[in-house]
Amino acid sequence: MRSLHSILLVDDDETTNFLNKFFVKQLDPDLEVEIAVNGQEALNYLENLSPDHAGGMIVLDINMPVVNGWEFLNAFESKFPEETHQKWVIVMLTAINSEEAISKALAHPRVTDTAQKPLSDLKFRALINKHF
Repeated sequence: MRSLHSILLVDDDETTNFLNKFFVKQLDPDLEVEIAVNGQEALNYLENLSPDHAGGMIVLDINMPVVNGWEFLNAFESKFPEETHQKWVIVMLTAINSEEAISKALAHPRVTDTAQKPLSDLKFRALINKHF
């Protein structure tokens, strides 16, 4: 089983990012947590990582300005090699508990899991334990 070294939070809501980072740091103060406020910032972050970066978890909101979650996924798939794809667990965030949204997200080949907003320390713990 892989170990978790970093989390990339991708959401345009500053409060959500602040709380999510707080929850993650409560679980593991040594975990690297980065924030991107849209999909383009997340893509830029990933492009600038060294090739030996271990990867981790991307917590990706669906609805964002500039580049939304779906656009990010398509760009991630086309811009990065399979080796990079394998390094990241992508969790798609949904604001509503809709079977349609969850099914669409899980149908994407790069989405590993979904989670409903708001997240909490318990939800993060469950996601980390499930995938790492």
